[in-house]
Amino acid sequence: MDLKQLFETQRKLDERIVEEKGLQGKDLLAEKYLALRTELGELANEWRGFKFWSEDQKPRTKGSWVCYTGVENGDFINLYENPLLEEYVDCLHFLLSIGNEYHFSVYTALKPTGLDYTILHQFNQLFNHVESVKNCMSMGVLGSYEMLFNGFLNLGRLLGFTDEQIEQAYYDKNKTNHERQYNGY
Repeated sequence: MDLKQLFETQRKLDERIVEEKGLQGKDLLAEKYLALRTELGELANEWRGFKFWSEDQKPRTKGSWVCYTGVENGDFINLYENPLLEEYVDCLHFLLSIGNEYHFSVYTALKPTGLDYTILHQFNQLFNHVESVKNCMSMGVLGSYEMLFNGFLNLGRLLGFTDEQIEQAYYDKNKTNHERQYNGY
């Protein structure tokens, strides 16, 4: 996974949103942290494994075929929706955006931990890490962001996603996010 390119791609989207929404000079970090927490909750909801009260605890990995017109070149794009992967990359967008806010640049240190965590444990750890990063980054500690990012990548692996699937889904969603800007989202 080309993390440097992912951070750069996210930076361009963020810059476009700030420009088109007239948000120059506004500190959006609190909104980004809340968005990341919200998306992590939506991801957990699609995973469903924590729902001990439900008979249906299978992850939502199959959606439906969607077809939309590409704004830039007018062609049709067919995607098979995977709600779990889509929510995962929604989280990734905000995680990258937060990293860009702190000029995060340690792209190669992000490797699987090899620890035998459960998905439930990893979700709980990520929620804790988000708060830790929020508190530590004001003091300039990038190690906490690395831990969060590593934990997030490990969650993706635990959910069964390959780096290639994550990267492709990110770019697909990024294109959708740009198209939304064209349409006044």
